[in-house]
Amino acid sequence: MLRVIVVGLGPIGQACAKAIRVERDMSLVGLVDLDPSKQGKTLDELMATPGEPVPADPSGKPSPRVTNDLPLSAVDGADVAVVTTSSRLDVIAPTLRVLLDHGMAVVSSCEQMSWPWYRHAALADELDAHARAAGRALLATGVNPGFVMDTLAVALSCMVRRVRAVRCERRVEAGLRRQPLQAKIGATMTAAQFNELAAAGKIGHEGLPESVALIAAGLGRRAEPGSVKITLEPVLAEAPTPSALGLIQPGRVSGMRNTGHWSGDGLTIDLDLTMAVGLSDPKDVITLDGPVQLRLKIPGGTPGDSATVATLLNHIHVVHEAKAGLRTMLDVPPAGCRGRD
Repeated sequence: MLRVIVVGLGPIGQACAKAIRVERDMSLVGLVDLDPSKQGKTLDELMATPGEPVPADPSGKPSPRVTNDLPLSAVDGADVAVVTTSSRLDVIAPTLRVLLDHGMAVVSSCEQMSWPWYRHAALADELDAHARAAGRALLATGVNPGFVMDTLAVALSCMVRRVRAVRCERRVEAGLRRQPLQAKIGATMTAAQFNELAAAGKIGHEGLPESVALIAAGLGRRAEPGSVKITLEPVLAEAPTPSALGLIQPGRVSGMRNTGHWSGDGLTIDLDLTMAVGLSDPKDVITLDGPVQLRLKIPGGTPGDSATVATLLNHIHVVHEAKAGLRTMLDVPPAGCRGRD
């Protein structure tokens, strides 16, 4: 029975904790969040609808109470921590160090950690050394980055002997996603507001350069820091569109289009990500060009929120068993779905 704590109790963290609690080979032993309004609550109290009775625990297992103290959350011991607090590696690094010092492996949704040497090479090396000394592994996973626009493309490439170009296109109907994501892509803003925040690096998706670098590494190349060309632009609504943030009027922002391009050593990589409320034809498409072309299409696309929770859970055992150090999805075996009804 793996003892697991969850650090960061936003929508994804809460969903992870709820899922861990009902797994037969896992035990939820700790909940951590800095929000004062969450302190002392059980998971059921945290997820209860305001004004409604707290639902009965369907798992029959006791729930720990939320604390803002990492060591206290694992006072009775923990094997793995699921960290869903920030997209930035420099922000979560102190948390990672504390977890390692308390004997925990870590699986995280931190986008910059998916290929940490692209933006934070020195910090990545330091965390790698810390993890090796602690005898535990650190791993970032997710839908994107972590699978659809990087790991899946690398896996597909093993079916051919030469690849000259990789193109990954992902179209996401953000109306089906959680409110924080709709806010992150600028839903309901004006184009001017979006562009101002984009110029300041305060809006949009994290992780596209890391996905490019991961693909390059998986295909035997190296994308040097700063070598990936990134564009970010708003997608504007053409008709009134409901969203979790209110009605999006025509001409207002419904989402964003984010592209990444890299070329070197006989290989070109292009990533094209559109996430918008009301988007038609959601899909994931991977195309490998070379002497033999391969094309993989997932109609409807990979369901972002539920898939993020699934991959975090499915990698709990993987990171617990992984070789010590800062690992990527290229270092670990396919996780597989271990859950059972």
